[in-house]
Amino acid sequence: MQFFKRVRDIVSSNVNSALDKFEDPQKMIALMVTNLEELQTKTRSSIAGKKAELIALNHRVKEAQDAVNRWAERAKLAVANGKEDLAREALVEKRKAQEHHDQLAEQITNLEGIIAAQTTQLAQIGDKLKEVKDKQQILVQRSISARERRQVAAVLRESDSSNIASKFSELEAKIERMEAEAEMAAYSGSTSVLEQFTQMETDEAIEAELAELKKSLPKKAPTKTE
Repeated sequence: MQFFKRVRDIVSSNVNSALDKFEDPQKMIALMVTNLEELQTKTRSSIAGKKAELIALNHRVKEAQDAVNRWAERAKLAVANGKEDLAREALVEKRKAQEHHDQLAEQITNLEGIIAAQTTQLAQIGDKLKEVKDKQQILVQRSISARERRQVAAVLRESDSSNIASKFSELEAKIERMEAEAEMAAYSGSTSVLEQFTQMETDEAIEAELAELKKSLPKKAPTKTE
């Protein structure tokens, strides 16, 4: 029986040790806040970079559109001057400029979608960060309370209740013996010296008072004999 209790204690100790090795909830929450703040900063930086890239792309699209318009005018000019070969070359360049323009426009569309998605994510990160910070103190208090309850439960579980009851009974019996001994010490069958002197002093005072009473009474006349 004692062997199985020992095994149970060892297993319980190992479990508690494993639980104690878990990261401190306060540190975990603080780390979560830090990670969210870092992610928020990185997302903002990414959005800013992509917006700068979008500005550059818009500028390149405008240049590509200008090139399309320019080659179109050159084709018209070549036709007007009866130079069909030059007009064909101008139209080829115009087509190339148009394809480049369309590629840039597609990049802009994709980039705008990415920026929109990241902006939404940034808002979600901000909301989550605010939620975690608002609940941080509550979560810390709950984690501390849970740890304390677990420690109390472990102590109660590991304690031998029958042994505690036995020790309590022994303590109660010891106190009862001490109380009985105190009562016996306070009681004595013989009169103490102080009590004897007190009694004699009381008797003497009563005798003196009685004598005074006798003196104060009128003396009786002697009875005549016939």
